[in-house]
Formats: sequence, C-alpha cells, structure tokens
Amino acid sequence: MPKKPSRLNDSSQPQHAQEASKHKLAVSALQFGNGVVSPAQKRFNQLLKQTEALAQKIEDTRQLADAHRQIAAQTLAPLQKQQNDLMRQMVLWLDSRLQRKGLSAKQKIIATDILSQMAAALAHDGDQAMADLFDKYNDISEEEDEKEAASDMKMFMENMLGESIDDAEYESIEDLMRAATAKMNAKMAEEAAAREHKQSTRKKSAAQRKAEAAAKAQTEDATGALRTIYRQLVSALHPDREPNPQEQLRKTALMKEANTAYEKRDLLALLQLQLRAELTDASQMVNMAKEKMAALTTLLKDRVKVLTDELYALERQMIIELDLPMFSTLSPGALRRHLKDAEQELREDIASMQQDLLAVQDDAFFKRWLRQQQQDAADAFDFPF
Repeated sequence: MPKKPSRLNDSSQPQHAQEASKHKLAVSALQFGNGVVSPAQKRFNQLLKQTEALAQKIEDTRQLADAHRQIAAQTLAPLQKQQNDLMRQMVLWLDSRLQRKGLSAKQKIIATDILSQMAAALAHDGDQAMADLFDKYNDISEEEDEKEAASDMKMFMENMLGESIDDAEYESIEDLMRAATAKMNAKMAEEAAAREHKQSTRKKSAAQRKAEAAAKAQTEDATGALRTIYRQLVSALHPDREPNPQEQLRKTALMKEANTAYEKRDLLALLQLQLRAELTDASQMVNMAKEKMAALTTLLKDRVKVLTDELYALERQMIIELDLPMFSTLSPGALRRHLKDAEQELREDIASMQQDLLAVQDDAFFKRWLRQQQQDAADAFDFPF
C-alpha cells in the first residue's frame, strides 16, 4: 500500500542512503570553513571528521565480519563437519580395538588417551554418544573432567594474579574466563577510582582549581546543549501527539532513535534527526556551532573516545572469534588469506585422518601410529589427529 508522503522522509532515495546523506550534511553544516579558521575551530573540524571516520570504520568492520562469517560458514562448516565425522569414526574404531587383545598396557593407555581427548572435543559440541564413550574410559565423567580442568585453570590464574577470583565452582573454562575477565575489569575500575580519589584529596594549586572549574562548567554546558536538542526532538516527534496511525509508527521509531542517541550523548545522531524532522537547517547549525563551540567540542571529544573504544572492542571480538593472531589487520585481503589458510589446513587434516583410518587397520602400523601420537603429544601438548 502506498505510504502517505511525510516531511520526515520526503525523498525517493532508499532510507539508508538518505540517512547517510543527511548525516554528512550535519557534519558539513557544522564545519568552519569560510574565512580564517581559528585553532579552536580547526580542532572542532578535526573532531567532526574523526567522529565520522570512526563511525564509518565501525560500520565497515561489522559488514566485513558479517560477510566473512557467511563465507566461512559456506566454506569451512562442511569441512569441519567432515573432520568431526572422521574423528568420530576414529573414536569408535579405537573403542572397538581396545576390546580386543594384542595391545600392551602402555599401548592401551595411549589409545585410551587419544580416544578420550577426541571424544571430549566432540562431546563439547553436544555429541552425547561421545560423552558416554568418554565416561566409559575415565573414572570421572566428561562434565566432571571439564569442571576439573576449570578448577586447575582457576588455581593457575589465581597464582598469576596473586589473589582469589572468587569461591565459585565453574562448570567450564569458558565460564571461568568470563568471571576472571569481570574480576580484572572490576579491579582496574577500583584502582582507577582509588587514583581519582587520591588525586581529588591532594591540595590543588589555584591554576588546577581554575582548570577543573572550567572543565566542569564546559561539561555542564555540553550537557545542557544536548538536552536542548533532545527536548526539541521530543516535542516534535512524540507519537502520542500524532493522530495519523502511520505517522505515529514512524515517530515512535524516530523517538526510539532519539532516546538511544541521547543516552549515548551522540550529538551528530541528534542533529541528524533534527534535519530529518526539519527542525533546523544548515545556517542554524552554523550559528549554533559558533555560539556553543566549546560545549559541542566537549561532546565530540567524548564521542570520539566512545567510538574508539567501541571499534577496539569490535576488532578484539573478531580476532578472538575468527582465531586470528593478536595484532592482525582486519582487512578483506587479510581475512581472505586467513580463510584460505584455514581451509587448506582443514583439507590437509582430513586427508591425514582418512589415510590414518585406513592404515590403522593393520595392527603393526597401528602400534607405530600410537608411538608417533605419543611423541607428537609430548612435543605439542596435544594430539594432532
């Protein structure tokens, strides 16, 4: 059904294109450029560009992550399933072989260790049959083994940190790592608060008191400016004052955007909404930037810090999720290379597993294979199969 023309969306361009265009308009309208630009105005322009660049980088990174996940799911997921199927076959074969005679006590121990490690990995992904096989060959269940591993890791981390994490018993290492991370973050926040308290109790010079008073006044002025813009939007967009049901839905969505932007102290997002609601124009924005430059500069500085932290967290999350080296470059080319390497490694592992599954049918080869697996485990602290 055709939509009623709206002053909040009066262009034939796609919605996302309109928003991007008006966002750029908000940035360009606020920039100083006519005549001589003072150092303060130059800094203001730099913060505007930095804010826009960071927001774009975050969006590009999210899109890159989504695209890479989709490609990885199409490329790697079938290979990982094939790898798991081969591991499962090896576990079942080892279980069958351990029921027969012909292995020494030492060979049985090595075979049981290999079976247990692979069964535990598959059980961790939800394979109950593999969990049952793990329990068959171990005095403790797979669930208890994971708890024991978490307990050992907790002891190690507490020794490293020099203090207790807490008195809880964790079900898995993942749960422990989340708790340890929260503990470290809380400790860092506590230390930062202690430093701030120590600094606040020190006797300050007249210059320091003056600078702090100026910074406080500037922050209050910035908050006031942000509140003024937000109140204008609330007055214009409040859905309860709109009789048209379709416009009421639109204004409800815009009010949600305004509330989110205000909570984040996102100046440019609020100004963008003002432009979309036609509550201001470019000339009014220029005047506001001149009159409230110090306050708006404070808001932009805060926003740059928030966006910088958000980008860093997003990049760290991607690096951990995709199992990339710690300081990897998150570019399309780097992710393509990573995907290609991961695919090649999986294919090589699958080929090796297929060969091993055939070769271990020969008992002489199987016993040599066990010795090699034990040596590889000693070298790498893990079985490579």
